[in-house]
Amino acid sequence: MASTSPRSVLFLVLAVAAVVSYAELQLSETFYDATCPQAASIVQQKVNAFVDADRGLAAALMRLHFHDCFVRGCDGSVLLNSTDSMLTEKEALLNKGSLRGFEQIDEIKMELECACPGVVSCADILALVARDATAKVGGTSWPVFLGRIDGGASFADEVNGSLPERRENFTQLVARFAKVGLDARDMIILSGGHSIGQVHCGAFFERLYNFQGQNITDPSMDPEFADTLKAQCPQTTPFGFMALDATNGTFDSTYYLDLLTNKGLLESDVALLSDPLGVEYAIKAVQDPLAFLNEFGWAMIKMGSIPALEPYGWRRHCAFVEPKY
Repeated sequence: MASTSPRSVLFLVLAVAAVVSYAELQLSETFYDATCPQAASIVQQKVNAFVDADRGLAAALMRLHFHDCFVRGCDGSVLLNSTDSMLTEKEALLNKGSLRGFEQIDEIKMELECACPGVVSCADILALVARDATAKVGGTSWPVFLGRIDGGASFADEVNGSLPERRENFTQLVARFAKVGLDARDMIILSGGHSIGQVHCGAFFERLYNFQGQNITDPSMDPEFADTLKAQCPQTTPFGFMALDATNGTFDSTYYLDLLTNKGLLESDVALLSDPLGVEYAIKAVQDPLAFLNEFGWAMIKMGSIPALEPYGWRRHCAFVEPKY
């Protein structure tokens, strides 16, 4: 991996400073210092143990934070269970059967409640977990600003139209991120979250078997790569899994190298190279992997500062809403 350049370090310092000025309007890295000083260490220890037992959980835990913040802001609403009167985000088509890590979040919350009852919000747990899971599998750490207030509502029908989708083009992705205050560069960098994790084979079957309805493989896909995909993902197994990049389980800039060598999986990933800004950034990430790792942290700070739509209070259990306290 490339060594840290002074330019990369300076960029990270300036970028974080710019985001901190926004984040600290409501959030603070020291928010729990007086009320639960051991909160961050408890979360980190639990995350490390979870990922040691199942490395694939790193991507799942990071993804929960993404899916939370893009719907109703960073309020922990993605964790809520459905009730008789509320079908929650968990049950949405884009989430059901694909999100996991809920049991691990509940376990972390239980330990935090034993140590500091009624103090640490579920939304803050998601932010800390995303950082620690990424760092555990090769990413760099970043400051997590805390003090998010949990939401008290969660609606499945708000998910579609809020989350980025795998068939969207560059313009659509930019518009999607802009709705939550993130720009095109943020979108390109945060797409690098696909450096870890897996996807159902069916998510890219159209590119592989029926591009534009013509019963052909997407001609932009590397032919040898396409043959490998067909061997691992025959049409009879749409629910099989495929790693999102060539170094599955390690957070690095290989995702962008895959795109540049025509080995991207999802339409939304390949779409990054349809715009000069995406091409420029992909080349930069490959040439300076450490810069990407640092910039990803900056982008996560910015995403984690998306304000809650309807703050409710600190929930004692992340899957349920209790009376305010």
